[in-house]
Amino acid sequence: MSRQRDAELDRLRSAREAARQRQQAAWQAQQAAWEHRSSARAVMNRAYESKQVAYADQQAAWEAYMSVKRANSPRIDSLNAQQERAYQNMKSAFESASLAHDMHDGASARMYADQGHAYKAESQTCVAERRQLVAEIRGARERLDAVKPAFQVAKAEFARARQAFLSAKTEHEHAQSEFKRAKAEFDSCAKAFQARLNELKSASRKRREDKKSLAAKAGVPLQYRDSVWISTDSDGNTNIYFGGVGKPDGPGHGHYVMDPGGTVTYRRDPFDPHGAQNFTENRRESATLRMAQMAMNQWAKTQVTQRSVQYEDSDFKVAVRSGYDHRHDSIVTDVLIFDKYNKREHYHLIIDENGNELFSEWRPNR
Repeated sequence: MSRQRDAELDRLRSAREAARQRQQAAWQAQQAAWEHRSSARAVMNRAYESKQVAYADQQAAWEAYMSVKRANSPRIDSLNAQQERAYQNMKSAFESASLAHDMHDGASARMYADQGHAYKAESQTCVAERRQLVAEIRGARERLDAVKPAFQVAKAEFARARQAFLSAKTEHEHAQSEFKRAKAEFDSCAKAFQARLNELKSASRKRREDKKSLAAKAGVPLQYRDSVWISTDSDGNTNIYFGGVGKPDGPGHGHYVMDPGGTVTYRRDPFDPHGAQNFTENRRESATLRMAQMAMNQWAKTQVTQRSVQYEDSDFKVAVRSGYDHRHDSIVTDVLIFDKYNKREHYHLIIDENGNELFSEWRPNR
């Protein structure tokens, strides 16, 4: 993977995380709605059972009432007819007794009077029995009327509980839809993130293979080729770092350099000393002359006559001074090249105005 963060991957990761949070919130809302729906269903079921019990009680009272009514009604009708006959007979007997008394027929009067009293007693017996039968019907009816309100209350309670359940069901179904939408959004974001991650991994693998190929071309030892750090400088040279502590360019790293043509110009293996001896072309002389030419080019651009640092990198520092030299009767350029990893000596070079080398040697550092 690249050492630099990928902005698009970060954006997709943030989008995925936001979608995940929305999905989690939607899931929690769905769970809460489900619990509400389950609770409402339990209340509705209990209300239904109560309604059924109340209905059963009402039905039993109704059947008991109808049973008593069916059993007593015919007898009541019969008693009504019997009472009416007894009443008419009683009325007729007492009228006959009255006529017999008026005719001073005492025996007939008494006989008719006794018949009248017998019919009266029969009528009163019918009334008493009829009252008993009617009371039984009335009692059954009262028991029916007593249980009816309980059923109506239970019925109304069930209706309310059912309406609450239907509302909770609608709420849960809406929460389900929201969760499905949030999940689809999260899945889409996760898919986009994974696609970008796979793309970067593929690109990273290609970069590793390219680095490994460059390292192999430069002759980097096989055990280091899977972990190298490569950069290209302004001159087109390829710098390959490997074998450092903790990372390829860590402490003690090796350093190979290839020029734009693919030729290795510098080779230092891990924990080898730094210095010009690591250059592969003419060793120190070629490297220092190259540094001198770079310094001359830089000086020609700046035209600084006081000694100053004209070039510096991780390995070398070049200081230049220019002026008239009486010994050579010429404008000369005085160049000091310091190898940062060679603490004992530095390279001293003098070149005249025509580019001819007048003096060069390694001198001890003071």
